[in-house]
Amino acid sequence: MNLKGKKLTAIFCLLCILSLMAAGCGAAAEEPAGSDAASSADTEGQEPSASSETGTEAPEEAQDSPEGRWHVLDPEVAAAIDADFSGTVWKMGEDAFYIAEEKTMLEEDGSIISSSPSSNAEIPDSDLIEVVFDEDTYFYMRTVQGDGASHEDTDAGFSDLEKGVSVELKGYFEKDVFHAEEIRIVKVS
Repeated sequence: MNLKGKKLTAIFCLLCILSLMAAGCGAAAEEPAGSDAASSADTEGQEPSASSETGTEAPEEAQDSPEGRWHVLDPEVAAAIDADFSGTVWKMGEDAFYIAEEKTMLEEDGSIISSSPSSNAEIPDSDLIEVVFDEDTYFYMRTVQGDGASHEDTDAGFSDLEKGVSVELKGYFEKDVFHAEEIRIVKVS
């Protein structure tokens, strides 16, 4: 596929993702079927959520859901990028960081298409994913040359993370917090 075809495919995929986001697919945590908040929101035509005036997160029962809002990548996509989840660092904490999800898709020909939010986008904290790690978490930086045909890996650490950097993570979700076992910082040169 030539460069123009790849750009058109990427734009088409981005438009599809934006359309899904605008439609509200997956935008709010689901309430249990008998929930008062869910039924009152249904009658008012609103999505069930916590009050925006109080600045609180989703209701506690939604946070305690064993399924959670966020999930690791589809096994085929995860194998193709050698990661369980990917995102863009959006906010730094003292011992954790928060990412905006990157949408990653695998094309029929095996090529990978991913899209991340614009650095100018306003993403509410409720749409960010907290990433935690411990002293055993392996950090490294992957510098990808040009078209991605080659790369170089070097050791890195938490101090190498900064807003706007792309990360690919290995680990698991627990109550919508990603517990990282490996953090790959991706830079393209």
